[in-house]
Amino acid sequence: MELNDRKAFIETVIGFAELKGKVLSAPALELYWEAMKSWPLADFKAAAQHLLKTCEFMPTPKNFEDLRRNGEPTAGEAWSAVFLGRGVVTPRAKKAAQIAASGRYLGHLDLEREVPHVQRRFMEIYSELTDVEETREALPDLSPRGNGFKQIGDILSTKR
Repeated sequence: MELNDRKAFIETVIGFAELKGKVLSAPALELYWEAMKSWPLADFKAAAQHLLKTCEFMPTPKNFEDLRRNGEPTAGEAWSAVFLGRGVVTPRAKKAAQIAASGRYLGHLDLEREVPHVQRRFMEIYSELTDVEETREALPDLSPRGNGFKQIGDILSTKR
């Protein structure tokens, strides 16, 4: 949202709160704004209307983010896109497939022995990446890589 969307945003949040029997303080509204300002106003309003019908209590920004996350492919949908070519292969799905298959081409895996194991690993890795990538993107300074953590490639390439 842009700064000029702030009034419409605040009105929406206050209206939502009133309908849910809540009153929000100025600091609470500011926290809400900071958490949600990366959303386009139209998307926020659409999500608010949906949550108004589906949430029993006043939603938090997490409820809005959960809605956004629900628009992404599930692990099963991502596997179908990667392995069967059905759907769009997202960067996250591609990364999960590379890790799960240990860099091997999926088409070269033994269907009976290797594919079930790789599929199970893919599902685990995809779910883990879904959680981790969002946090790393939002808070890069909290990542250990920014605080002196060395990747294995860095360690192995260091001459002693």
